[in-house]
Amino acid sequence: MGLGMDGNRLFDSETGVDFTEKQGGKNAPGKEIWLTVKAHLATILNTADYDRWIDGLRLVAEYNNEMIIAARDPLSFDRVYGAHRHAIQRIWREHDPARRAIKLVCWRTAPAELLEIVDDPWATTEAAADTAPKAETETSTASTGAPVMSFGTLVTGEANELAVEMAKRIAAGLPVGTLTTLFYGLQGTGKTHILHALKSAAEARDGECNVVYLTAEEFLSSYTDGVKVKDTSALKKRLRAATILMIDDLHRISGKPGTETELFQNIREVTANGGHVVLAGDKAPGDVTGFSPRMISELKGATTVEVGEPDANMRYQIMRDLADHIQTGHPEFVVTDEMIAEFNAGIRGQAREMTGAIWNLYTEAAFGIRTPTLDMVRKIVRRTEGDVRQPSIELVKKATMKVFDVTKTDMESPSKARAVVYPRQIAMYLCREMTGKSFPQIGYSFGKRDHTTILYAHRKVTKALKDNVELKAHIKAVSEAILELQAAGMN
Repeated sequence: MGLGMDGNRLFDSETGVDFTEKQGGKNAPGKEIWLTVKAHLATILNTADYDRWIDGLRLVAEYNNEMIIAARDPLSFDRVYGAHRHAIQRIWREHDPARRAIKLVCWRTAPAELLEIVDDPWATTEAAADTAPKAETETSTASTGAPVMSFGTLVTGEANELAVEMAKRIAAGLPVGTLTTLFYGLQGTGKTHILHALKSAAEARDGECNVVYLTAEEFLSSYTDGVKVKDTSALKKRLRAATILMIDDLHRISGKPGTETELFQNIREVTANGGHVVLAGDKAPGDVTGFSPRMISELKGATTVEVGEPDANMRYQIMRDLADHIQTGHPEFVVTDEMIAEFNAGIRGQAREMTGAIWNLYTEAAFGIRTPTLDMVRKIVRRTEGDVRQPSIELVKKATMKVFDVTKTDMESPSKARAVVYPRQIAMYLCREMTGKSFPQIGYSFGKRDHTTILYAHRKVTKALKDNVELKAHIKAVSEAILELQAAGMN
């Protein structure tokens, strides 16, 4: 479809391609903007929300000076309109030079004049899905352009290696002890990636393996819909036929006794039939609240595996892999190790924040057309974390005390013991580097020492940093402790 005589633009239903548009300029390509908006949304929403509510949206037309985005059914429309409409509008305007308005419509109840000029946005993709191969390789990509969530694209390290091995054993049909497994850890650590990888591997191993994956929110929605019509048999039938039943974001149904009871009964039915139940939540069983005693007992009886926070090496590899993946389709998108190191040092958070940093760099580099620069990286760090606050001298001392387990008295005392002198000199060095205070001011805070003592400590540490690996690690540890204390509201 193309440009009508009235100036309205019609788009290819799946991608939002306007075949009459010219590249660049005020009327930037709808396809590029819409795909970028979706990629941006994928970095700020959890995977389940994105897959359920955002991925199915279609950009269908530019109509009466508005960009029309269609949701397929009333449920999707209500959810997107209530929870995500403002984010879509804001992100679209960030990337659209013309700053056009967004209008969200439900396709089933769209205005007649729109239905007359736009074909069913889902008809083409459904026909293609009927004839497309069912197998999915690790090199294929999701609609966002992100790598498919498989074991091949999952960065593994000390923080998650046990959880990944457990998931691989379940996918391979190997015994793992109990028929219920709980993966737990902070949001953004990669639990959903592990579950999706497990699902893909299990289905690839055995085509007869019936893997059912639901977020707790999807389970809640399906259960609520069944209760409204007084018939939950369809949900029961689907879940209890599972060879592997996976429920993500378990904590979302905390405090909902009716939904919890339904889930508990389904867990028992699946395991009684020899199936495996895999749960993912944000807390270990002993820390869970809002569930009944019998559900907590069920969780405590499961095989429990923590998915920890990625370390610096894992964070680096997560960003490196995604940057290399994007570069395969955008040769100019060359992200150096120095840029990744800048992100690693400047952005706090888990895997989700790291992938978000790379996608934001892709956007900043004109969607991969331009070569990224360190200035772009620093701009994204500032935008993500806010302007960096200078820590106070006292905060630097507190962070050093935390890392080295020394006291404030030790830091300010005349003691010459190495166990005290070493952390004290690190604190003096960081005070000079990070606080903006003068040598005399720093000296006064360290037991009213002369400024020459601080100058000596700063020069000594600066010189040793060139080749002392242990000192570098300690400097980094104290610097990270400073950021953690600032994040907790201290300064």
